[in-house]
Amino acid sequence: MRKNAPEISNRVGNKKIDTLIGKDSAFTGNIESTGTIRIDGKFEGEIITKGDLVIGESGQVQGKIKAENITIAGKVQGEVEASGKLELVPTGNLQGEAKMTLLVVEEGAVFQGNCQQFSKDRKERGKFLQIETPPEKTGQMNAGKK
Repeated sequence: MRKNAPEISNRVGNKKIDTLIGKDSAFTGNIESTGTIRIDGKFEGEIITKGDLVIGESGQVQGKIKAENITIAGKVQGEVEASGKLELVPTGNLQGEAKMTLLVVEEGAVFQGNCQQFSKDRKERGKFLQIETPPEKTGQMNAGKK
């Protein structure tokens, strides 16, 4: 019996790619989705997805992007908004405006433009940043030592 080989081309990490614009394809318009999108060809317009977006090394995007997590290995010009992580890998090139919760720019990647970092839960974030100095207690330093 032959086992099925894993399908690499339609997966990003452990997530299935729902929409793919191939290397030899060009698309102009708007895409709205709830799944993961990968672009290896040329795209001009607006992309809005509740899932993740991957721009492959041969991918070229011009326009407005909104997604949960965005990974850029190709070239993007325009406005990018990631409610989670925006990652530029070494071959990635981003020119324009970027908004994200977490920004990762690997060595070799190019980012030209403005960026704004925001937090989903500012109230929760403040809880973890509280730093209190304990009150100094005198006379207990040597307690228990003889």
